[in-house]
Amino acid sequence: MKILGAGSLHLIYALLVLLHMQTSIGSNSTTADDGVRCIESERQALLTFKQGLVDEHGRLSSWGGEELKKNCCEWEGVQCSSITGHITMLNLTKYSYHLQFILRGNLSPSLFELQHLIYLDLSGNNFNLNHIPKSISSLNKIKHLDLYYCNLSGSLPSQLANLTSLQYLDLSYNNFNSVKNLEWLSRLSLLQYLGLSEIDLSKVNNDWLQVINKLPHLTNLSLYECNLRDVIPQYFPIIDTSSTSLVHLDLGSNNLTASTFQWLFNFSNSLVSLDLSSNQFRGLIPETFSCMTLLEELFFSSNQLEGGIPKSLGNLCKLRYLVLSGNYLDGMLLELIGNLSGCLQLSLEELNLGANKIKGPLPDMIKNFSSLRILNLYETQLSGIVPKSIGLLSNLEELQISSKSLSGTISESHFSTLSKLRSLIMSSNSLSINFSNDWIPPFQLDWIFLNLCKLGPKFPSWLKSQRNFVSLDISESEISDSIPKWFWNLSSRAVYVNLSSNHIYGILPNLSTQNFNSFGFEIDLSENKLEGPLPVFPVNVTSISLSKNRFNGSISSLCTISGGKLQFLDVSHNQLFGKLPDCMMQWTSLVILNLANNNLFGKIPSSIGSLYRLESLGLQSNNFSGEIPWSLGNCSALQFLDLNYNSFSGKIPTWIGERLSSLIFLLLRSNNFSGGIPLQLCWLTNLTLLDLSNNNLSGNIPSCIHNLTTLAQQESSAHDHYFIDSHPDVKFAQRVSYVDKASVMWKGMERDYENGNLKTLKIIDLSSNKLTGVIPVHISVLFELVELNLSRNQLTGRIPSDMGQMRQLESLDLSLNQLSGHLPGSMSQLNFLSTLNLSYNYFSGRIPLSTQMQSFDAYSFVGNPALCGLPLTPTCPDDEKSEGKPKNRDIAEFWQWFKQGMELGVAIGFVGVLVVKLDHPWKHLCFLLFNNVKVRLNTLKDCLYLLVAAVGLLVREHVSRLGRKLKLFEPSVSS
Repeated sequence: MKILGAGSLHLIYALLVLLHMQTSIGSNSTTADDGVRCIESERQALLTFKQGLVDEHGRLSSWGGEELKKNCCEWEGVQCSSITGHITMLNLTKYSYHLQFILRGNLSPSLFELQHLIYLDLSGNNFNLNHIPKSISSLNKIKHLDLYYCNLSGSLPSQLANLTSLQYLDLSYNNFNSVKNLEWLSRLSLLQYLGLSEIDLSKVNNDWLQVINKLPHLTNLSLYECNLRDVIPQYFPIIDTSSTSLVHLDLGSNNLTASTFQWLFNFSNSLVSLDLSSNQFRGLIPETFSCMTLLEELFFSSNQLEGGIPKSLGNLCKLRYLVLSGNYLDGMLLELIGNLSGCLQLSLEELNLGANKIKGPLPDMIKNFSSLRILNLYETQLSGIVPKSIGLLSNLEELQISSKSLSGTISESHFSTLSKLRSLIMSSNSLSINFSNDWIPPFQLDWIFLNLCKLGPKFPSWLKSQRNFVSLDISESEISDSIPKWFWNLSSRAVYVNLSSNHIYGILPNLSTQNFNSFGFEIDLSENKLEGPLPVFPVNVTSISLSKNRFNGSISSLCTISGGKLQFLDVSHNQLFGKLPDCMMQWTSLVILNLANNNLFGKIPSSIGSLYRLESLGLQSNNFSGEIPWSLGNCSALQFLDLNYNSFSGKIPTWIGERLSSLIFLLLRSNNFSGGIPLQLCWLTNLTLLDLSNNNLSGNIPSCIHNLTTLAQQESSAHDHYFIDSHPDVKFAQRVSYVDKASVMWKGMERDYENGNLKTLKIIDLSSNKLTGVIPVHISVLFELVELNLSRNQLTGRIPSDMGQMRQLESLDLSLNQLSGHLPGSMSQLNFLSTLNLSYNYFSGRIPLSTQMQSFDAYSFVGNPALCGLPLTPTCPDDEKSEGKPKNRDIAEFWQWFKQGMELGVAIGFVGVLVVKLDHPWKHLCFLLFNNVKVRLNTLKDCLYLLVAAVGLLVREHVSRLGRKLKLFEPSVSS
């Protein structure tokens, strides 16, 4: 992993520049202690700037017009010249304060009236997509301009070229328009730091190379995720070697390929840090990297590198961080480690080879890398046991190893000297963790991920000593025990605990009094054998997953969660009963709510309308009743709504289509809804699964159903739900995702779909209602629909003639209706159809001929007396009337052409062979065969002609026999 993120490097460099500038202008600047009063016009400019901001935490409380606050040189973040009184520095960066102390609002042009500014840092604040004012050109003395991560937009103003004194410029991580020209940068010849990350530079082609090489003092360049295209060698600028001063270069997350290396290696004598991660580099790692003798950091992850690690890298004696994860590197780990065993093994602090095709055991020689702090070998193909010599890496802070082929036992001897260990990640292995009950580890872990290892059957007692952990995951670890009381005296830093998918039993204690992290707390105890009432949780809990246990009783204890931080609540598949408490107005941050498969009843309280961020609501398989509350329409972010198997009644609300425009899954199966299907449901253009089956719906199927346009597109609107913002302490935590789960009728069988499979289904199920009228003719434009079930209704009319356009259909059920007419011939084009039921209607005529249609058994067509043809009947009545008569002129002509072609083709082929073989002894055979023929054979040519004629007659006879077997009529052809 990359130790210092973009924000950290940005902050460190900014602080260094700030210290340098304070030193250089210190004799001319003042703070509050110097007693210098600021210029009135500049004070007013700052107050105007403040008026356009929202300062929720009083960051600018010292700024004001009161008498005691009139000296702006004493204001927070302001520094003035001790000689002139002009404001020379304004530092309002978010990064020197707590994360929540963010200013938001407008970037007022009045700020750029401070024409004596030398230093301006507004990084990390939110300026609501404002544009950079053109008046920025007035800051002609400025040396440091930092607008990093300020939520700015628009085009980069050309007036930036006037700031010719700039030494530091960072415009990274905003929302600027694509840049077409960078020539203005060449005028900023004093630049030492340039940050343009996440600005689209795809339209400047290779001009960025030309511009960069006109900045002779540049030492730091960050062009992360700029959509840079492949570097074209013929456009390489001629570089003056005296100007190759780049020290830190970040080109990560672009589209660069190996052609970039030719330009890159011009900086071999200066580069200290190089980030080429997430590009399109292929092939072997170039040996030329060994020339970068000053290199300390090399990030080369998430590319398509192959082969092994060059032995020459082992001679980079200053290299501290080597990150090659997420490539296609292969070979034995022993060989790869061996290639790094030069002087590098003494300096290397991080080795990350995760997510590669590396095989073999972890070699004993790893102990020679004495400076190693981070060893990351996740998602590899390692096998064998983990050597005890890993315990000799006394500087190790992070150990991450995961491979399904690793086996054996991990004991305390593996960790006897690892007193600095802070992260232990050995998930997804077949390892057995066997520590003695009285062992006290020498380390205090922050991150413990041992899921899928064998820790059980007893609850691991060594965890009792770990008092500072932030995240703990021991899910699927074969624990069959109760949770000891000491476990709940958790570290006050704990934000994530996952004990799911074990066999843990018992009753949970009152958790509201525990000393959990004040930022928030996430707990997952799902898929165990816990029982009793739901515990009382702390007010600031962020995520609760207790599904698939044996909890019973009321859910009213959840009302104690009043901190407004709850984002995830899943208590499905338990034995909970009672009514829903009307306290959901306290859960305004909730994204996921799953109460499915319990014994809950009554009406849904109106407070559900307070869940403005709700994306997924699962209430299926309970006994809820009444109408769907109108307040649910306030949940405009809702994507998944499952009310299947309840007792809801009344009409399906029109506001579902009007106000829940983000809906992707709408499941109302098996309730008591009545009335018609509202036309407004056609407005749900993101819908991929519509299930209204088994209700009392009447009226017509809306003719606008073809407006469900996602069902006509290959792409799906469905995606995972993400929640839980990263906590500052949670080094390894990514956004937690949740995948919707539902029980779906698929091809006549009810199946549970989860783990992302639900996203692949595109279904309309309106079966088992009282719908009348015809099947909408335009339904066939839903090209990507995989299942259509309109069975058990009272539909009339014909199947739309172009039904064959729905070529992705795998299941079609129109049974038990009053449909009539011929089956459209286009149905023969439904090549993916594997389930078909057209039974018990009034269809007539012949079943269309195709491999698919004739593959179904007669049950698919039974109950249609006027329907004929395979597989229902061998023939149709029309077949008997036409027996013995020519089919038609086209068939007769085809047959004559086919027969003559066969005869001519075989004959010509035979002659060709014999002509080539004229001197072959077979020519004598010809005369012998026709010795008794009443004609004179004067030449070999005469013999061959006769032989060809005989072969032609023979072929003609076989073709005629073939036609009779295929029941094809051979028409007579008059001479």
